[in-house]
Amino acid sequence: MHTILEVLPVVLRSRVPRKIHWALPTRLCRPGKQIVLRLGILLHVNWLAVVYAAAQGYPLLAALFSVLSAGLCLRMHPAATIRLGLVATFIGMAGDIAVVALGGLDFSAASPVLPVPMWMGGLWLAFGTSLPAFEPFLSKRFWLTPVLGIVGGVGAYTSAGTFGAVELGEAGRLTMVVSVGLLWATAFPLLVYLAKRQNP
Repeated sequence: MHTILEVLPVVLRSRVPRKIHWALPTRLCRPGKQIVLRLGILLHVNWLAVVYAAAQGYPLLAALFSVLSAGLCLRMHPAATIRLGLVATFIGMAGDIAVVALGGLDFSAASPVLPVPMWMGGLWLAFGTSLPAFEPFLSKRFWLTPVLGIVGGVGAYTSAGTFGAVELGEAGRLTMVVSVGLLWATAFPLLVYLAKRQNP
């Protein structure tokens, strides 16, 4: 004799339409969304590794982490492109140099030669390379990108300061917050727009 636990699944499968059976798992576990989630985790892990290595006095290792992460992004998502990564590096480094010139940040101890250390460029490289994967979501909420840029940018630089990888400049915290906020409020929407143009 069959128990109720054995019979119940059969009854449910026979009475519930097949589309309903698979709707929830399909929406929650689409391969594309899983890859985007993994890319997001990769970027956060890379940021932590880079900032920690830089704070410990290993700038080359910190830069290498981002190069490896950019390579992983290229393998993980078909829309990822090194071209946008290089554009992001150029824009980001130029913006960071401007922040240093305004006295918002000081990298003289960590980077005696360059105004901004190479590992900062590496973070921009990994970020820009992965951005096309997030573009469909961000483009639908484009008005939100400046806000996300300000919150995420200022938060990231402030957190890096707690690790000891970033130092405030002579102009103080307010200048850092305003200049970094303006940088990310401009750069993030611009990069999302460029990612949209390159995506098919």
